[in-house]
Amino acid sequence: MASPGIEAERPPTAGGRNVVTRVLVGLLVVSMAAAILWNLGAERRAIVHMDPVERAALYEQSLGELQVLCGTGPRDDALQKRCQALVDFIQKFPECDATCQGIARRHAPKPTR
Repeated sequence: MASPGIEAERPPTAGGRNVVTRVLVGLLVVSMAAAILWNLGAERRAIVHMDPVERAALYEQSLGELQVLCGTGPRDDALQKRCQALVDFIQKFPECDATCQGIARRHAPKPTR
């Protein structure tokens, strides 16, 4: 029994450290998810903030490359990945109108069973 006026020392509890560890791990996961989401939109933000004349020129060049290099539909050869990357890129432009979206849809990979 402890003497009056002297508090007995309590051994540290594992439960308190466990809660702190869980909170820190949770914060780490949330911050990593936020960083990933931010990076996913970085290319679109860069395109939107370009000089409009330069952006229009890049859009036209990319659309032309898509049409010439990739043809009228999805590819199943060595150019498949490049064409899909072009489709993904062109859709990030504000100039990608209904015609552009139609071209992108035609190049979407066909579902497989």
